[in-house]
Amino acid sequence: MRFGVRCDFPDFFEDIREIELAFFNVQDFLKLGIGDILKEARKRDLEVVTIHAPNAKIHRVEEFKIVIERCCILANRLGCNTIVLHPCFLKRGLTREDAVRILDEKVTSILEDYGVTLCWETFINEHRLFRNPYEIYGFCAKRDFYGICYDFSHIPDDQDQIVRQIREFKNFIFVYHISNREKTDEAAEKSLNHIPIFSEKGILDFHKILNVDLINPNSSLVLEYRKEFSRKLKEDLELLRRIFNQ
Repeated sequence: MRFGVRCDFPDFFEDIREIELAFFNVQDFLKLGIGDILKEARKRDLEVVTIHAPNAKIHRVEEFKIVIERCCILANRLGCNTIVLHPCFLKRGLTREDAVRILDEKVTSILEDYGVTLCWETFINEHRLFRNPYEIYGFCAKRDFYGICYDFSHIPDDQDQIVRQIREFKNFIFVYHISNREKTDEAAEKSLNHIPIFSEKGILDFHKILNVDLINPNSSLVLEYRKEFSRKLKEDLELLRRIFNQ
């Protein structure tokens, strides 16, 4: 089991070495030299537990393949074996069956060549390749080199449903994005997500979630907090280690 915090390149934390190395914009990522990324990571003596790929579009097949391969190279060179990706939005005219065929025919072999597992993050959206965690699970359960990144802030379900999901999906979850979300407040315009796990405003009880019976021991636990809560990251990272006696 590995532990870290999400870190968007090149905005690193001065006092945290263990990170998920994340990229957002595809074109910015493609302009970066792999050697320059590695140099920056090694200069800071970072321990990279997973790579978060930028939001590549699967209908741009060749570009998508390049992004995945570059992420695989980084994973190999930085000592991790997973990359995380948001399920792609589907361009009009591209069916889910078409997108899955692209993955099977064009992408899986890249993952196999590098020995890297692509973990789909649990975003809930009708227009994405996978619309819910169960669709991700159904895809991964039939294939090697694919897994789940379970993000607690992007799941609208209640505590009991979430516990059932992470128990059912346990053997396929290789990355957890760990944060809490606020209880629904009808008076508020929008409730916050990605808040500290033990925040008194949080709807989820992580005392019950973070235990060896529910969490895959062969996974990476990544804290992902909003910037205004970044001061809590180091403290909560150490807390995760103590919970799992690492």
